[in-house]
Amino acid sequence: MKRNIVLVGMMGSGKSHIGRKLAQRLGWQFVDTDRRIERAMGTTIADFYAQAGEKVFREREINILQQVSRYHEAVISFGGNFPMTAATYRILHRHGFIIALLSEPFRVEERVSRHIGKRPTVDYDNLHEFVHTMMKQWESVYPYCDCVVDTTRGGASQIVETIVEKIEEQHVQFITRVKKETDAK
Repeated sequence: MKRNIVLVGMMGSGKSHIGRKLAQRLGWQFVDTDRRIERAMGTTIADFYAQAGEKVFREREINILQQVSRYHEAVISFGGNFPMTAATYRILHRHGFIIALLSEPFRVEERVSRHIGKRPTVDYDNLHEFVHTMMKQWESVYPYCDCVVDTTRGGASQIVETIVEKIEEQHVQFITRVKKETDAK
């Protein structure tokens, strides 16, 4: 039994947009780890990364991962540059059904170029090569995921329905969150 749906994938694969729509479709909460870091640090991801450096940034990401992985009935979107290691996947798999989102390079370039400067690790001057390098790195991650969904074509609603179908095909069971009764006074 799982508690959450976890969306992973390289930046520009649609995790935040699809995640919000999927959460709405299921009536669950949506959690974007990048936005959680921004709220906690009081600054943008790019500024926090530039000020604190990669080591501190990665520590903060792992801390957020450990917090949100214990949620119930949440669609959780992890940053596209989040370090996916065997240890990370063990934490995510414990309570989450992991869905990798991927897109063809042209679509990722299109999406990433809309937000120049927002993503601290992107080489915007050589975006085409950067995207292809990232895609190669992500190829080794997909086998660790419960399923992979291509977000290159189709609207968000169609992609959400594809995800729901894949979950149903795999007979994934989710623990329903027990809502606490509030004492009426």
